[in-house]
Parts: sequence; C-alpha cells; structure tokens
Amino acid sequence: MGENDPPSAEAPFSFRSLFGLDDLKISPVVPGRWSGQLLVLHTEKLANISVLSLCSVHFDCSGKYRCRSSFKCIELTARCDGVSDCRDGEDEYRCVRVSGQSAVLQAFVAASWRTMCSDDWKGLYSKVACAQLGFPSYVSSENLRVSSIEEQFQEDFVSINHLLPDDKVTALQHAVYVREGCASGHVVTVKCTACGRRTGYSPRIVGGNTSTLAQWPWQVSLQFQGYHLCGGSIITPLWIVTAAHCVYDLYLPKSWTVQAGLVSLLDSPAPSHLVEKIIYHSKYKPKRLGNDIALMKLAGPLVFSEMIQPVCLPNSEESFPDGKVCWTSGWGATEDGGDASPVLNHAAVPLISNKICNHREVYGGIISPSMLCAGYLKGGVDSCQGDSGGPLVCQERRVWKLVGATSFGIGCAEVNKPGVYTRITSFLDWIHEQMEVGVAPSPAHTVPGTEPLASSKFPSPAVTSQRVMELSGQRAVIWWLLTVRHLGWKTDESTDNPRCGPGRVALAFRGADGKDGGASPSRERRGSHGGAPMGTDALGVPVCAGRTGQVGAETLWGGRMGG
Repeated sequence: MGENDPPSAEAPFSFRSLFGLDDLKISPVVPGRWSGQLLVLHTEKLANISVLSLCSVHFDCSGKYRCRSSFKCIELTARCDGVSDCRDGEDEYRCVRVSGQSAVLQAFVAASWRTMCSDDWKGLYSKVACAQLGFPSYVSSENLRVSSIEEQFQEDFVSINHLLPDDKVTALQHAVYVREGCASGHVVTVKCTACGRRTGYSPRIVGGNTSTLAQWPWQVSLQFQGYHLCGGSIITPLWIVTAAHCVYDLYLPKSWTVQAGLVSLLDSPAPSHLVEKIIYHSKYKPKRLGNDIALMKLAGPLVFSEMIQPVCLPNSEESFPDGKVCWTSGWGATEDGGDASPVLNHAAVPLISNKICNHREVYGGIISPSMLCAGYLKGGVDSCQGDSGGPLVCQERRVWKLVGATSFGIGCAEVNKPGVYTRITSFLDWIHEQMEVGVAPSPAHTVPGTEPLASSKFPSPAVTSQRVMELSGQRAVIWWLLTVRHLGWKTDESTDNPRCGPGRVALAFRGADGKDGGASPSRERRGSHGGAPMGTDALGVPVCAGRTGQVGAETLWGGRMGG
C-alpha cells in the first residue's frame, strides 16, 4: 500500500481536542498546573473496525499515473516531463529522491526511477536536488562505485547534460539524459542536512527511562492553547513531523506553539515557536487508522544547538530489519489510564514484522503496509497517551533516523498489543512534496465552536483521559467512560453553533471553586473506579453533550469534540 492508497481498516475515532483520545496516544497537560488535575468524562462508545469493501466505479490506470486531484490518467512518460498534466501540477513534483542505505540520488525520467551518474557532476547540482526535496541547502555529495550500491539501483542511469549552462539547471529531471551505464563507474550520493547526531547520549540507567537534555534533541512538544497535546520530530529548521490525529479539527496555526530543547514541562517554559502552517495527509479520515501523518511549518526557523537538532528522514526504499531495537520518546502516561508525565521519557522497543502484528491474537489484520509495529508482545514497555506524533527512531551507521510517528495502540504495554506507528518510508514522497510546494493540500474547511470559551471564571486546567480498546472476534471495540463530580457548567446553546447538532449542548465544566473540597472525579473502567482530586480550576474548552443533569456526579453521553 502506498501513500495514495485508501486505508485497509476503519476504526472509531473521536478527536476530543483537549480531552484526549481513545485508541490514539494523546493526553494533554499544562506545564506548571500539575496539582489541579481535572478528569473530564466522555461517554461509553462502541464501534467496529472492519476491513473496507469499496464498491465504486473502477478507473483503470494500469501502467499509468492517476492524478490525485481527479480521476485523470496520464502516461508515466508525462510524469516529471516539465508539463503540468494534472490539475494542480502534482505530476511535476516528487521527481527526485535519495534511495537505499547508500543514499544514492535518483531522478524520475522516461517513466522510471534512474540513478544519477557522477559524470560531469557539480556541487551546484546537489543544491538543486536538495531544493527539490524541500531542503534549503545541502551538506555534501560523494561518489560511490556502482558495484557498492544496492542491486536494484544498478540497472537504469542518467547523467547531467554538461552542455547546459549552470543557471539553466533548475530541475534535475529536465537536465539529464538516459544512460545504460556510468562512464565513470560511479554514482552520486547526496546529504541534504546535518541530522541525526546527538551529544547528550549517556548509558541508560538500569530501571529508569527519564531522558536528559540533548538526548533526543529532535523531540518537540506541540502545545495547543498552552497545553502539551502531542509530540513531534524536527526534520529541518522549519518543519516538524507529527500525527494527523493530533491536528485534525485543530488545524488553526495561531492556536499552536512548538517548544524544543526541553525535558521537563514543569520548568520555566522554553521559548515558544509560532506555527505558520499545518498540513495533514489528504487521505487521513478521523474514523480510519491510515495516513496518520501531518507536518507543521514554523513561522521562523529553529536555531540548532546541542539541545535542538533535526532527526534524519530515512531514504526511499530503505528498510529496517525486524527485531532491530529502536527508541520511542514522549511526555505520555507511564501507565495505562495514568496521567501524562511531566518529564520526557524514552523506551527501547524492537521492530515487529507486520505479519506477526497482523496475527489474530495481536491486531487481527488491521495493520497496513504503511503502518509499523514496535514493542514487546509480552507487554511491559510501550508508548502511551500523550506520546502521539512523537518519534520512533533507529540508529543506522551512527546516525539516528525517523522510522515512525506514534499513532495508536490498544491499552499501554499490554500483552500482544505493541505500539503502532506511521511508517515514515511510506510517506517520504508526501513529506518532500509538501516541503517543496510549501502549500497545504487539505481542504480549507472551518469547524465552528472549537475555540476555547474566554472566561476568567473558567480557566483551563490540565486534562487527561483514559481509553480502552479490545479485540473481540473479528472486530475491535474502542470505548471509554469517565465520570466527573462537578459543581456546575457553562452552556452554549446558540442555534448558530452546528458543531453539537440537534438536542446537544456545548459544556464547559466548573471545578470545586473552593466550595467543596471533597469534590473529585471518578474514572470508571468496567465498573472499577479510581478517584483523583479535582482542582478548583475549570475546563475552558466546550465539549458537546447529549444530555445534562444536576450538579454532582455526572456522565456525559455521546461527548465528542470537533463534531
């Protein structure tokens, strides 16, 4: 399955903004407000995950390229030929790539990917190639013997047309000619950015998993209205990789900030970086598990230091063997249903083959080729709520590469339920295209009612949530149930707020407010309760509810944020 293929599984999803997600690993926290935890209830919800059976008219593009923006099919030779045949010109992007462990440069010419010979190559051309990949400059380029690269890259070649003036070489695919072999016997490798290095590494403390400054310098905290909501990974001074479910329905850039170079969310806040643009994959749907990837573009570039560094993207067609031990990090909960961690944690997790991960006793066939599993089938170590969008990194040749972005899981560290990550190699073309184009492909839709209620009487506290996902026969069930004891709420029943729908109201919970020190919420899971102190703060973001009740312990049925 490629990035343009529909996901193979459908699952329930409720992006409840600051209240956390069910199967997805998200758990917002507010730095400096740890003592005032408020557990907000959402309702019990049952739904199925089932393999999609698509019944539609089949448009046969066999042997051709299908434009994503339409059903138009064009010849493969029309791809990257300098003429925009698709409506939005998409056929003229993604025309160069860096492939394999050797990072050989390739261009899409004459309907296939061809390896670049080093004949007549200049450093200027490396800068052009990196610009086409979305990088502002390049670090280095080298020559490798053809016999030393992977076999699949030794068949088709191109060389630069040395007769072209340098200022005419603005796109490599238009400045080359096809060759059967390289006269020099060498091909070009390109490194576009200095990445994947860290100076803060120290041996892991036995029994501990707290990170140190500069240990994971590409890890960032994505904060919505001041809340840590998700993790992300720095790939350039301007671009952050995260999960689509983190930003879906919360895509207004002005509501987000990015903090880099920090370990503790309780310390004095690190400088916040404004967000200029948010792009989530156009095929991501909130009720599906696939294509869970997004990019954030910062308003200004990060200044790299020992504590802030980019992680390397993997190369096209680069593979990472099953069993390889990689690392995941984040501020997520350290136990299922627990609170998010105030400090950055990390864990070593081995990669698991999709064949094993799709076993009936594990995920029962819902893992697509664009997903990646990592963890221990015996349980005990996993990413958890609050880790969403954060990195899964593997070290290759002393360089750290972004192999996955934390997506979803069943529970946290449960037996036969390893973490599931978005496989970055499946979306490299998409990532580079967004960086090259610089414009979001997602529809510019508006979701009413997603802004917080502005009221000093209802300030925003830290929020956590609990979710459970179970496999039963051929279906997966996601459900959650939290009950909160409260003193009241503020309603928004205006008729011009369609987000909640008929018969539903937008609620903002008010805490004990100093009137009832014994007020506390109760988290309910299969009839088992666990109380937690309720702060005097209130929840300033509205949530839709199907019914209301009187002051006291209240359960909200059908609660859903973002419509």
